[in-house]
Amino acid sequence: MTVAEEVVVVIATANRADSLRRTLESLSALDTSQVRWRLIVVNNASEDDTASVLAEYEARHHLPLVALYEPRRGKSRALNRALELIEQGLVIFVDDDVALSEHWLQAYVRGAARWPDVGMFGGRIVPVFPADAPAWMQSERYVHQAAIFGAYEPFDHEGITDAWPHGANAGIRRELIGNSRFDPRFGPGGDYSAMGDETEFVSRLIEEKGAEIVYLPEACAHHTVREEELSRAAIWARAFKWGRTRGLVEEGDKQKLRLRGVPINIWLSAARAFLRFAPYCFGPEDGYLKYGWQWQVRSGRVAGYRELRRRRRGEPNDDGAR
Repeated sequence: MTVAEEVVVVIATANRADSLRRTLESLSALDTSQVRWRLIVVNNASEDDTASVLAEYEARHHLPLVALYEPRRGKSRALNRALELIEQGLVIFVDDDVALSEHWLQAYVRGAARWPDVGMFGGRIVPVFPADAPAWMQSERYVHQAAIFGAYEPFDHEGITDAWPHGANAGIRRELIGNSRFDPRFGPGGDYSAMGDETEFVSRLIEEKGAEIVYLPEACAHHTVREEELSRAAIWARAFKWGRTRGLVEEGDKQKLRLRGVPINIWLSAARAFLRFAPYCFGPEDGYLKYGWQWQVRSGRVAGYRELRRRRRGEPNDDGAR
């Protein structure tokens, strides 16, 4: 990437004024020398002080911030609103609860220049836990398994990876995006009440356009893990929701042989996960949550496939909605 090419950082935010402020502070402290960049933040129908926070930072001339408002709820709609203003360059998506390393932006610029024929990049994501989080929960083994914490570090070096980047820290060239847009059915506030706005979007770009991904370990973002995300109920609920989303987008599954709309291999995977989990029902918390997470993801995936079949047939869902 040359100096003349633009980098656009995009954030969609809803009712997280305090964490948004911390993210904007880290963006204000970036090394932006020799980089032509913009920051677009879309306020997605927030009811807290988000508008005031954006007005404050928009007035700071050293931060090239453009604040937008999207009244329709849904993170995907907010991201699509931002894409309307971007015609070229590298688009970097980050969440409103991350802190970025000083050289984060430079790492993306250098990485994009080193890989001119690659259209998609994933930056390293390091979860930051509350001080009282259990030690086992913060261990490398558990953190990288439990997607609830958003860790992204496929290996320890820069290079091509098949690990899809996370929306908290991902770069996509605008020319690769083209006319593609985020699906408003997915993501926070989406029509399906499902996760995976970035997952569905990335999967589409890979399938339809053959996009490759490069992992950039130096483009590091620290992602805040909130206290309320650490309870067993929260971990399992998110695991099930994540699995359901993967079923709804049919992630990686083209198998024709299905039972009640679910690929046979997914049924078998769910069964194996339950059998691994069963011995830990009354065991130590770390094993209980680790194998329970796997079981919840697999059972959620089964539920997602079955829901997808009902939707395609126009049948009522479990909640009675069509």
